[in-house]
Amino acid sequence: MFNGRKNRLYRSIFTAFSAASIIWCTLLPVGAQDLVPVSNISGGSSVFVFRKSSPPRRFTSSVRTSRSSEQRVASAKRVRKQYETHSSETAKKDRTPVIAPEKAATAIRTMKRQEASKMMAGSGEFYLQQNDLDNAVDSFREAVSLDATNSKAKLGLSDALARKGNSLVDGQKAPLAKSYFLESIKYDPKNAAAYFGLAELFADDNDNAQALANYEKALAADPKLTEIYQPLGILYYQQGEIAKADALLGKALALDPNSAETQVFVASIRLSQNRNQEALDAAKRALAIEPTSAEAANTAGDALVRLDRVKDAIPYYEKATTLKQNYFDALLALGAAYLETGDYPNAVKAYKGAFAAKNTSAEATEGLADAYRLSGDFNSAAGAYRNAATFMDRDATFSNQQKADTQSKLAFVIGQQCAINVRQAKRCEWPSAITAMEKAVKLGNGSAIDYANLGWAYYNAAQIDNADKNTAEAKAKTELARTNLEKALAMNPSFAAGPMLNLGMVRTDLGDYAGAAEILSKVVKDKPEWAFAWNELGLANYKLNKKSDAIQNYKRATDEDPNLAAAWFNYGRTSIELGNMGDAKKAYKKLVNLKAMNFANFLELMSKGAVKR
Repeated sequence: MFNGRKNRLYRSIFTAFSAASIIWCTLLPVGAQDLVPVSNISGGSSVFVFRKSSPPRRFTSSVRTSRSSEQRVASAKRVRKQYETHSSETAKKDRTPVIAPEKAATAIRTMKRQEASKMMAGSGEFYLQQNDLDNAVDSFREAVSLDATNSKAKLGLSDALARKGNSLVDGQKAPLAKSYFLESIKYDPKNAAAYFGLAELFADDNDNAQALANYEKALAADPKLTEIYQPLGILYYQQGEIAKADALLGKALALDPNSAETQVFVASIRLSQNRNQEALDAAKRALAIEPTSAEAANTAGDALVRLDRVKDAIPYYEKATTLKQNYFDALLALGAAYLETGDYPNAVKAYKGAFAAKNTSAEATEGLADAYRLSGDFNSAAGAYRNAATFMDRDATFSNQQKADTQSKLAFVIGQQCAINVRQAKRCEWPSAITAMEKAVKLGNGSAIDYANLGWAYYNAAQIDNADKNTAEAKAKTELARTNLEKALAMNPSFAAGPMLNLGMVRTDLGDYAGAAEILSKVVKDKPEWAFAWNELGLANYKLNKKSDAIQNYKRATDEDPNLAAAWFNYGRTSIELGNMGDAKKAYKKLVNLKAMNFANFLELMSKGAVKR
């Protein structure tokens, strides 16, 4: 039974249900400057403003213009093989005939120096055929020392030194390899293999000017070394000489259209030129040639993302990560693709893989945090955002705006976790949210969004103090909320409705009911679909003793959101005070249907006069 006794009006006294009733709003993807309602322990919904960079970012890493160490080694082997083939052909007419070392050692004892030199050069050729490079170098050195005019011995020594240098490049002994290459050129200024080896070393040290010069010298010395076209083309692209890069890679493909590696590099360059369909075609050709190419699969995925076919890109990224364990670029892009298509569990999985591959990556950690946030795991999201912020602080490539964005999202998930903490009888961490937003304000140079969200954090922290009966602290934080919200609104932001709503709630809490009603009226005019704003306007009008207006506000709130339990409760209790028991009973039944039994039971107690105003 309901009766007409009056009792005190609260925004809400049953926090667990009201928090649960609103939390679904935050599981939707948000875009630039989206206004997201966040439930608070007083039963209302304050509004958080997302910054411009908050939507999930796409990662397309295949705009590659350099080769991996494995690709360098493979390229060097191909050039060396090509060079040795040409060298063997040349040796038949320009080099000393092969002589067995034992025969040479016996013969040189009785020979003159010039003849002995020829015998030792022949011994060097024997060792070259056996790929015994150390003995080949020693034999040719002795031949040259016996006769400094022996040009064939010098050519043989240059050849052996170049081959030795290239063998050391494979073993990552770059300084020693360089000394062999330089000595090789001393004996034969046209030794293409030595110039190529030097070019590889310079390229590995990112000395592109020297690398280019030596690649060109290698080609000039031996135009048949067509395996140089690919690395030289990539290097020209790095230097911004697109026409030369295209020409060289075109030649490389003309000579070997079945080179999956070259097709992948062509695809990468096409991506950088925003010729995305051509990039996709080249990547698919590479996959047709070499189905186990993880790089080709990843590049195809990147091209599809560029073509706004994100869902189609996912199988390619999955293939890349299957073919190559801990493939960071592909895992990062896969996480972003899943995030964009709304598959948050798989986004979490992919980002975890990316983080495992590179556990100091801010991109992987922030992506993981975004995936946790959008899947509703706010506690895990908070931890991940904290890690991302730490990694960003260590990386000069991240701007202060990016860092501010991460701090802002950290504050948001801390606030969202509060609703869960309330249901679990745990303390909310609003002071940590305030700290995060203060950092965002500083990093973002005091933007309107950050001031608005700092005010939001102070307002919600004050609600905790009120619940703990820390009246003085609650008032101090509420006043700080007002200061920051007014500062944000003074900047005339396009997203004014959010901070205006929060300011209206702050004014209500500070006893400025007329000011609250004034600003909340503007909010509902701008955002008539915001049920929670109509509820807040109703509370302000109630405090102004405009109960009929309050009833209309609550009714509009329930029309906009029939499941907003707090509005039904306020409608019911105000109806009791006005003596409209039929409307109060209607509200009671609705609360029962919503399984908001705390609200329903309290309303029934009011109707019986068990709760006094």
